[in-house]
Amino acid sequence: MTTMTTSTDPTSADPAATGSGHPPARTRRWLRGAVWLSGRQERTALLVAGGVLSAVCAWMLFLGLQISSFVEAHHLQHCNIVYFPPECNATSVSTVVQRLDQSWQQSVQTTGWILLALPPALGLFLGAPLLARELETGTHRLAWTQSISRRRWLAARLGVPLAVTLAGSTVLAVVSTWWVHVVEGRFAVPGYYHWFTWLTRTTTGPAAVGFCLLGVALGAAVGLLVRRVVASMAVTAALTLVLRLLVDNLRFVLLPAKRAAVGIHVAAAPTDPHVVLFGGQINTGVPLESYNLGNGFLTGSGLRIPLSSDSIDTLRDGTTVCSDNPCLAHHGEIVQAYSDYQPPGAEWPMLWTETGLCLALAAALVAFCFLWIRRVR
Repeated sequence: MTTMTTSTDPTSADPAATGSGHPPARTRRWLRGAVWLSGRQERTALLVAGGVLSAVCAWMLFLGLQISSFVEAHHLQHCNIVYFPPECNATSVSTVVQRLDQSWQQSVQTTGWILLALPPALGLFLGAPLLARELETGTHRLAWTQSISRRRWLAARLGVPLAVTLAGSTVLAVVSTWWVHVVEGRFAVPGYYHWFTWLTRTTTGPAAVGFCLLGVALGAAVGLLVRRVVASMAVTAALTLVLRLLVDNLRFVLLPAKRAAVGIHVAAAPTDPHVVLFGGQINTGVPLESYNLGNGFLTGSGLRIPLSSDSIDTLRDGTTVCSDNPCLAHHGEIVQAYSDYQPPGAEWPMLWTETGLCLALAAALVAFCFLWIRRVR
């Protein structure tokens, strides 16, 4: 007597049973319902973003390895074109450094601009259409009639792109941090002179992850309010610039500057009504490669006199000249010169501060989406 058995393996189900738009049983173990649908809807955008990310990372690895090989072959590890050390002053070494700069300067600059554009691009092309397209076409109403709550639908629509963005931007951050370390200070390119410049700050370490997540969250929130794809992209572009400037300024508030001061004296009374002379060159002792935030003078009573960068000059005999009106008004009271700065050791605290600000703003935008979704009709 033969006993017939029926297979209960879910992966051997009839293909026809899974061809009605539902994911296969094997897939349902990981992505189900609205989450699976969200992944399907954003599949093209996520694949394009992944392709761009892979291409950018591969290019940075290739370019960085080429530059590293050149630097090691010619022993240029300590030759920085901004703060040129004495051992690199030889004519032969200077010629090689110039050849390095001329060979890859344009590639380094172009790569920097691409890295700077990636977080806003995610907000424009992934975040902004994410909800705006659903609301513009009205397909959100169909989803809400399928026994799924609005917030669960929103969690699925936001969760998948944000999770993929987190994973992809982490890979980007690792590669770009290494690449910036290779090229920083070696090329006459704006943004790669110092660790604190706007281009380096955006593309190094955890800040790259924070700005990418903020871009997607901002685009989604704008799309939920505007409900039109093209208009949402335009508004997202403008607000991205505003938030970028906001984060840049807040990080200085959360990470106070250090101050260095040195005693000085007036070498001569202002016989010329337009200048004040101070004996010797003023050196406040700010560490090399620090980020200077401002200079000025202090009076005996503690009055702070900030100066513009073009108001101080040094003559050939070493005398310092000040032409600012506050110098003229308080020349008899000035006893110290000061400099406010961030030392090189503040690089990573500053990056984590930027990241924290970006993540806080992104979380606030996501929370706003969950509150606002109840108003959508």
